[in-house]
Amino acid sequence: MGPVNEVDPAKLEAEFAVSRKEKMLAHNMLEKVARALFEAEAASADASLIDRLDIMQMVLTEAAKENVCTNAKCPHYNKKCKMR
Repeated sequence: MGPVNEVDPAKLEAEFAVSRKEKMLAHNMLEKVARALFEAEAASADASLIDRLDIMQMVLTEAAKENVCTNAKCPHYNKKCKMR
């Protein structure tokens, strides 16, 4: 992705809007956002950029999360669960 000062927020936002709808795209975008966030924090970038990247990372983490039940006593164990 390059240095933080080369991050194009508009391009990142456009990719983010598309990727949070599909799990595999969300995984790929999550890596890009995590890298950009790390670089932004290391370079002490603008706080608003860091905050936006942090929010994007949280949303993408939720979108990329597997939605399978991990409760062994639930009838939906290892399947999609409405109770989760």
